[in-house]
Amino acid sequence: MLEEGLAELAGMVESSGADHIVLAALSSVCLVDASTLRALISGTTDQLVKVSVNRTPIDMYCAPRARMTRLLAAAAERGTGRMGLRNDLFEGALHGGIDLIEDVPGEILFYNDLMDYYTNNIWVVSHCEDSRFHTTIARLPELADKGAESHIGEKGSIKNSWLSAGVEVEGRVEDSIIFPNVVIRRHALISRAVVLNGNRIGSGTEIHNALILPYASDAPRTGPNIGDNCAIGAKTSSMKNADFPVHIREGIAVIGANIDIPNGFHAEAASYVAPGVSTSTLRKLKVLRRGTSVLGDPASVLPSRRNGSRETA
Repeated sequence: MLEEGLAELAGMVESSGADHIVLAALSSVCLVDASTLRALISGTTDQLVKVSVNRTPIDMYCAPRARMTRLLAAAAERGTGRMGLRNDLFEGALHGGIDLIEDVPGEILFYNDLMDYYTNNIWVVSHCEDSRFHTTIARLPELADKGAESHIGEKGSIKNSWLSAGVEVEGRVEDSIIFPNVVIRRHALISRAVVLNGNRIGSGTEIHNALILPYASDAPRTGPNIGDNCAIGAKTSSMKNADFPVHIREGIAVIGANIDIPNGFHAEAASYVAPGVSTSTLRKLKVLRRGTSVLGDPASVLPSRRNGSRETA
């Protein structure tokens, strides 16, 4: 999002006034020992240190401000910017300037893999008494704001699931993780799904084995963003997504962030609706066949080579 790329980032680092700088990618979520990490950062001399967690290197780097500024400025002079800021930064400047790797105790919960994210959330459902669960929870700080109460309607039901703050359930939730401020309307069924913040699930919709990424909106909402009588995912499948077989597999359907799904839309096993796809595109498509994707908001839709379904170019 920095228009001048690494050069602008170097200027921000130089003017920050900080003793040390830590740059990290959001492609990983880790629980680490905070005191060890602080000691590592403050003890760094004129070196660029790459951090590893439990002996697995991650995209986290720390250095004194002057060292980081010099490294970024030099990379900005050399680079073309064609790879994009993230790649120029983490795969170019920082990776090429490593002086040493230091390990900190902790656990990687998610490392650039949607299936890791899904399976680690679903794992919580059946392992609340597990020692690993309690060890993980013990590392988390106490929340200053615990959020709004959750409500289960008279005809709503919850079975073997985890609800966060501000959730409203009028339908059925089974073996699932529901993040804050999700609304599930009457006759909807959520099974073995991870539904992230802010989604509103319409009446009669069924979601099985799916990851629904967050929906964020500043405007007041009354209607659902996942419409009525939709079907997302499948009860059983080992299908991989044809476009992203490493990241979307084991039949898990993925709905991208801030997506509005029209009433009656079907997204089959291992399908993927990417961020930026318009409601009108999905309304025309009607059914997203298993293992296929709809990407962006393209002008054309091409026949699938595999099963005759339609997927976007």
